[in-house]
Amino acid sequence: MSNELGLRHHNAAEAQALTDELVEVYLDAHADDGAFYNEERYRQQLAGHIKVSGWTVVTAQVGGSLVGYIYGFPLSPRTRWWEGIRGDVPPGFTEEDGRRTFAISELLVRADSRRQGVARTLHDRLLSGRTEKRATLLVRPDNAIALRAYDSWGWTQQARLRPGWENAPEFIVLTKALPSANTHGQR
Repeated sequence: MSNELGLRHHNAAEAQALTDELVEVYLDAHADDGAFYNEERYRQQLAGHIKVSGWTVVTAQVGGSLVGYIYGFPLSPRTRWWEGIRGDVPPGFTEEDGRRTFAISELLVRADSRRQGVARTLHDRLLSGRTEKRATLLVRPDNAIALRAYDSWGWTQQARLRPGWENAPEFIVLTKALPSANTHGQR
């Protein structure tokens, strides 16, 4: 059995076959984070997100076991991603066209696999080659470890956002310019 980290992109059909494992990692990663982070709500979220055009996931395995994953999708012109945003943002910040912003919905690593570079490796793999101009994600303000990591990876805090979901916490909105977007025909 190898301890080497194996990464793999999955399409929606492949990911649906992994749903139970994805949920298991989610629950492990959020074991101490409160009632919002429950199996039923996450299964609904995942089922909805998998259907979004352009949805993709990268998984990380060690010794054949799933230790983490990251997934996201391009924001469509009709996205609800920005609903509940608070604070001053530049004009047009929340306007989407399906090619402007790639949203990372989840970056999860099992507790026993943290601090080994798994999250950074997943992050870099998912964002490499993206053609959108920017990426966005949401982080709870009390998640100091994640905020420090994202800051060191070049993310910038923009605003706060509280989704309309029941018991949803408030999040910090982060964005990051995607360098590959500058090499794909922008003039």
